[in-house]
Amino acid sequence: MNRKRIIKIVLWTIGLAALTWWISTTLSENKETLEVNSRLSQISNTVVPVIPGTVETVSYDGSFDALGNFAPNKLVPVMSEASGKIVELNFDNGSFVKEGTVMAKIDDDLLKIELETTRNNLKKAENDLARLQALIGEGGVTQQQVDDATIAIDNIRSKIKALEKQISMTSVKAPITGFVSNKMVEKGSLVSPAVQLALITNTSKMKLQVYLTEDQVVHVHKGREVQVTVDQFPDLDLKGRVSFIDVNATPNKRYLVEVECPNPGSVLRSGMTATAHFGNGGPVEVLAIPREAIVGSLQDAKVYVLDGKKAVLRHVQTGRIIGEKVEIRSGLEKGESIVVSGQINLEDGKAIRVANKDKQ
Repeated sequence: MNRKRIIKIVLWTIGLAALTWWISTTLSENKETLEVNSRLSQISNTVVPVIPGTVETVSYDGSFDALGNFAPNKLVPVMSEASGKIVELNFDNGSFVKEGTVMAKIDDDLLKIELETTRNNLKKAENDLARLQALIGEGGVTQQQVDDATIAIDNIRSKIKALEKQISMTSVKAPITGFVSNKMVEKGSLVSPAVQLALITNTSKMKLQVYLTEDQVVHVHKGREVQVTVDQFPDLDLKGRVSFIDVNATPNKRYLVEVECPNPGSVLRSGMTATAHFGNGGPVEVLAIPREAIVGSLQDAKVYVLDGKKAVLRHVQTGRIIGEKVEIRSGLEKGESIVVSGQINLEDGKAIRVANKDKQ
């Protein structure tokens, strides 16, 4: 190896070592700078600037509308109480029947024959008892025989009552007044107590079924008058009254409320759409805060409350949305100071300073 080559290698080695030293020194200085800046940042962020707000009362119109559908006031199945063949049928789909009307007759010939035979047996038993009672004084008949004959007569009379009841049950009567639908049998059909013959719908009154939120249902009570607007009859002036409020919510947290309405001229039909207008009778006052003060979701809402020179995180229960504000049902008191802006840098119990809102 010649001398020039050796000198060249030595110079390259010295240059590489110098470059390595310079890079190491620069990185070390940068690291120290970052650590200093980080410490300064932590010191400067110890006190977080925030914009406060106040828990206030707001008023809103408590009236609301609810869309629903009409259902019949009464819908009752027609059922037979007896088994047998239908020998007489007095209705068809669409027929109007009054409560107590005989809609069908089931064959009762065998029952009537048995009833006649039993009545004849009763006459014979009564004659036998009379003869026994006449002979008891002469000593030819015992008191036990008379008692047995009396009991036999009582049993026959009970059987007669049972047969008369069975015969009456062969007449299928309308349970309510209304229109017949869903006819399921014809003359000659065999029926039993488990067989439905038809349905009777009473439409003299209708029930408007609506589903209200928990915020709405708390303002509704049974017997309350409700104005109703029917989509198909916009000129119909209809007033109803709340007849039912379900205590159980549906899976989507809605409560069934039924409004009983008159049905003038029977123009309303099951399934028609209508709107119930629930007037509240005046403004409602509630506690509320700006929506931007809420930390997290409305279902699990939290709010930073000013406690001297620090912010304390507090759970609250929210209600309805009122414009740009949220109703507060519990967790805050009127007049309390809360953080409206600056929560992103806050932690529970962290020191704060009130910033000038105009400079933000």
